[in-house]
Amino acid sequence: MVSFTAASQSQDSSHQTVKSNWEIHHIAFPSTFIQANVAKAVGVNRRDTLGLINISILDLSVTPKQPIKLVLSGYAQNLVGQRKTLSFKEVDEGNAVYYLAELPHANQETFNIYVTLTDPESGRVENIKFTQKMWVD
Repeated sequence: MVSFTAASQSQDSSHQTVKSNWEIHHIAFPSTFIQANVAKAVGVNRRDTLGLINISILDLSVTPKQPIKLVLSGYAQNLVGQRKTLSFKEVDEGNAVYYLAELPHANQETFNIYVTLTDPESGRVENIKFTQKMWVD
């Protein structure tokens, strides 16, 4: 089993957004922060100029909180307006579900990251935005 729990379950409110009963954890980090075997297992690349966007969603209406499977889409836009489409892949560990997207970047490049989360069952749509500065590792 592969786990990104430490990265995605941060209690720091700057890495979390609550939309009604959805607790959305979001973080970006260098792809080199994960082990090569983990990257291979989840199908992501490791490079010093490649970041990972990691998003997980928990349902606050149940106890204990349960992961929610949604459809994610989005883009990252740097400060000069260049836009990069984010393609999210789902990682389902049974007791946790994560969505990962690769983000190529230059050293000290700052991105505004826009993500749309859609519940395919109810049609509910929520949007989040966060900002992240990326460094070459």
